[in-house]
Amino acid sequence: MDIQKNLAIRIHGLCRKIREQRPLIHVVTNFVVMNQTANALLALGAAPTMSWAREDLEYMSGISDGLCINMGTPTRERVEAMITLMALAQQSKKPLVLDPVGSGAGPHRTEIARQLSALAPHKIIRGNASEICSLTHEHTTTRGVDSTISPADAKEILVTHGRTADQCAPDHQHDLRDKGVEIFSTMASCVVTSGKEDMVLDNTRTLILKNGSDLMNAVTGTGCILSAITAAFYAVCPEPFEAATAACATSAIAGEIAAEKASGPGTFLPHFMDSLYNLDEKTLITRLKTERQFPYPSATGNSNKV
Repeated sequence: MDIQKNLAIRIHGLCRKIREQRPLIHVVTNFVVMNQTANALLALGAAPTMSWAREDLEYMSGISDGLCINMGTPTRERVEAMITLMALAQQSKKPLVLDPVGSGAGPHRTEIARQLSALAPHKIIRGNASEICSLTHEHTTTRGVDSTISPADAKEILVTHGRTADQCAPDHQHDLRDKGVEIFSTMASCVVTSGKEDMVLDNTRTLILKNGSDLMNAVTGTGCILSAITAAFYAVCPEPFEAATAACATSAIAGEIAAEKASGPGTFLPHFMDSLYNLDEKTLITRLKTERQFPYPSATGNSNKV
């Protein structure tokens, strides 16, 4: 069977699993996107809970099937809630996604993002290129919540930081030793950078997903929704790379379909919810566009489409 078709079938299988199991996803997110995030999880088939009250945290963490921490509005009380939840997830090894919204946009947010990133290393981290790279790169900045670097530059930084010295090409080994950062052994089991193209990385592979629409950038919250959706897939799939890939593909293809039906940003979001709800195997097989790279391109220069 064609590799890409097989991937689409596996992704649809996980979508079906979400609908069958209806995982409870505990989301601590920002005020801007709370409503649409909950609705997106419902459209996908998951069950959201959005509580961040201190008195709720231990109980909600205990009964939930997955957690999503979004630091978009980092008030003191919310940051304390995030740290508590991250510590609970570290103890239980419960599926967890961290979205370091705005990391790189000033020292306050960046410090919080790095503090959270140091907890629960089994987690998936999802953000735009600037946010992700600011976790490991001193000179990366973010313009509000918008990325200031290209996906290609993000890939180079992440690939270098995410591998041990013996995996790096000779010209990258010195950089890795100087930085002293090995993101996949200290911060996360998998990283997702989203943008015009989505990129999923772990310590051995990358996958680039080429679906989506520019209209997804014309409404707020599509990245935050992706993080929550990733938590839903992680709750039913113990393999973080596969869960993140399924989430990116599902969100991007739903956005692609919604953009074809919408007349602008105002009608995009309802069509996006409908597309998440109605996504089927045939649509995934027909539309999925990926490029897989084994091993890292900075080491060999090789890439293969799937």
